Amino acid sequence: EMLRSLVGSEMCIRDRATTVAIATSVCAQSTSDIPTLNEMKGDFLVLNSQEYDGVTSLASMKPFTMSPNDDNTISIDGFYMNGCLAFNAEYNEKTGSISIPSGTPIFDMDTYMVYLYPWNSETEEEILRPIEYKYIGNNTWECNTDLMLVATQGDEKQTVTFSNGSRLVRCNGKSDNISYVGATGSQDEYIESRPSYITINGNSIDVYNILTADQYGYGVHLSGTLNRENGEVMFNYTLTGHANDGTYRILTGCEYDSETNMPTGMSFADTENVGKIYATINMEKGEIALNPMAIWPAEYDATTGSLSVDDTQLYEFIKSVNVSYDINSSETTAIEKPAVNDAGKEVAKIEYYAVDGSKISSPKDGTLVIKVTTYKDKATKSEKIIFN
Repeated sequence: EMLRSLVGSEMCIRDRATTVAIATSVCAQSTSDIPTLNEMKGDFLVLNSQEYDGVTSLASMKPFTMSPNDDNTISIDGFYMNGCLAFNAEYNEKTGSISIPSGTPIFDMDTYMVYLYPWNSETEEEILRPIEYKYIGNNTWECNTDLMLVATQGDEKQTVTFSNGSRLVRCNGKSDNISYVGATGSQDEYIESRPSYITINGNSIDVYNILTADQYGYGVHLSGTLNRENGEVMFNYTLTGHANDGTYRILTGCEYDSETNMPTGMSFADTENVGKIYATINMEKGEIALNPMAIWPAEYDATTGSLSVDDTQLYEFIKSVNVSYDINSSETTAIEKPAVNDAGKEVAKIEYYAVDGSKISSPKDGTLVIKVTTYKDKATKSEKIIFN
């Protein structure tokens, strides 16, 4: 089928983690200055939300680059996946909006082409007006329209969702890692670097695109709690996707044997912090150093809503990760998709749901749940998390 490879790309692995990262809120520094055309260059992330059982949450992130042209347009490269087509978009310096033509060719699969369209989900038809990313300040652009990938081969047409809401953010940091795949004596070493997006909001810290999830270029997100006094961070473990056999991939902190260069189990075993990822942070220099991590297989039990991690098997050993970021563009005010500025908001209630949409009164630790926060001003924020 035409889109088999496109859909499958979100489940393939390079003997490592898969592409979809389950993440929480998207943040940005507080600034309203509209970038000039010449400033529309460098590394950015596209953060795509998708809807599942009526709940919309961040589903994937992909780094890409922009560069200005001479005709009030910008060139966008790497927007969908590695190897996709570059394209031009109009840029309005007065409003900061980015306009992508409807039906922009985005991938050449030799025997067929894939196009990006705004999508009418009610009529299940393409919308012919351009895709508009509106500038909302903070080096952030937002598109609230559903976007669809449409593959055509002669008269045949197939579709797959690109996003149910999407944001573009300018990267403000870099992540470097050394990772190993394989058994002792036959390990492949990966020395990698990528642009990242780091945000700090009170005692909460988020790093977007901290690791590359697969050969298609999608990223992984970590969220944690910051202790400003002692310069320590405890990041939560996170799902990095799932494979075709239905098993999940989970990234956790780990202990390891220096002689075999292999993980021996999850970090903080037999404690309430099991699997969490310890890090140190220098907030004056903008540097974060994370302890070793590993990606393990995990199975989801739909009857209990719990994840069972098998730390006797291994997909990847991440021995070191070092993050550097711009300290002038990381202290943030949180913004969530849908647009909710929750800094200082009073919470009315918090509810939890299973991934099948059923409500849970008391989630168990290690359970994959959807957290829905309702504020007193009636705004809501949804996050897919592992409860702990």
